[in-house]
Amino acid sequence: MSEKIDDFKMVHISNVYSRNSEGQLVTHVNVKSEADMAVYGEVWATLTFLQNFETPDAESGEVSFAGEGFHPDGTKTIGFQEGTWKKVGKHAVELEMSGKDSREGELKTISKISLETLVWEGSVYRL
Repeated sequence: MSEKIDDFKMVHISNVYSRNSEGQLVTHVNVKSEADMAVYGEVWATLTFLQNFETPDAESGEVSFAGEGFHPDGTKTIGFQEGTWKKVGKHAVELEMSGKDSREGELKTISKISLETLVWEGSVYRL
């Protein structure tokens, strides 16, 4: 792993559900930062989970991230990441994603999201 650039804690706003052309459940989880992040300011984002209809109790799967940070100086950062989730509790998953943003470049995020607390938290690393 490379240099850690920020930690984050985001809270749940809402979920949106749909079905894709492969018959998978597409779950969009909308979140926002609980407090301004050091590097990104206030962040609003969507995590997108894909789940197969035939295996609703799967232990792992695909996830992606799209979001933007609103800096105190009025500028913005846009970011995208993709990766995997794995079940680590009754209703908790660990996420490992990589991608890039318009401010820091290539990134990796390691995090956890819990249904019990409705919180997504983790760390962002520069690759």
